[in-house]
Amino acid sequence: MLWIRWQLSLHFTDARRLLDEMSSNGLSQWARKVRAIPNGKALIPAALNEMTWQIISQALLEQKPVDVVYLYRASKTEKYFTLHPQGLVSRHSVTYLSATVNGYDDIRQFVMHRIETANISDSTWRPLHGFDLDNCIAGGAFGYLQGKAPVILVAQVAPQVAWLLSETPLSETQRLTSLPDSNWQQLKAEVPDDQQTLWWLMAMGANVNVLAHATS
Repeated sequence: MLWIRWQLSLHFTDARRLLDEMSSNGLSQWARKVRAIPNGKALIPAALNEMTWQIISQALLEQKPVDVVYLYRASKTEKYFTLHPQGLVSRHSVTYLSATVNGYDDIRQFVMHRIETANISDSTWRPLHGFDLDNCIAGGAFGYLQGKAPVILVAQVAPQVAWLLSETPLSETQRLTSLPDSNWQQLKAEVPDDQQTLWWLMAMGANVNVLAHATS
């Protein structure tokens, strides 16, 4: 991973040098005036073995299976799999490999930095027809779904939360209505039944009073 970052940093350095030399062009100062800040606490990415990254990337591009040794966090045990890579997803500080396992067709997510060894396999590549990475993400593969169906969230929210949600809604179906004799508002929205939504609610603490969180 350090090698990959070093390679990328060279490209960014060359690009910045080129822009700096274009003093007459207003774009020359753009990189110094624009920043992207992550939402929430940004953790340092986990260390990723350079060789593992290269082999997995090669297998993904060339459609080849890989034999891996994978460390399970909960049991702290190593498992041996033949994986058929279908996609890579970077989420916050962790990179995931979407792959089928051995002879099965269901997609599973493997944390890349827990792949201890990886080698191109002699097994036959098993394509997963119809797989779409965007559909996989939209289906909640990385949102820790509690259930497949969306839920209706009904809650009373404090003024500062209502203001935040009026600018950045939870979903397209969100509705905020004023509560009588109060500066709080009632929130109603269809949201995914996932841990990410639950974590958001818990983070709001006393500023959110959940009335309902169930399937419609």
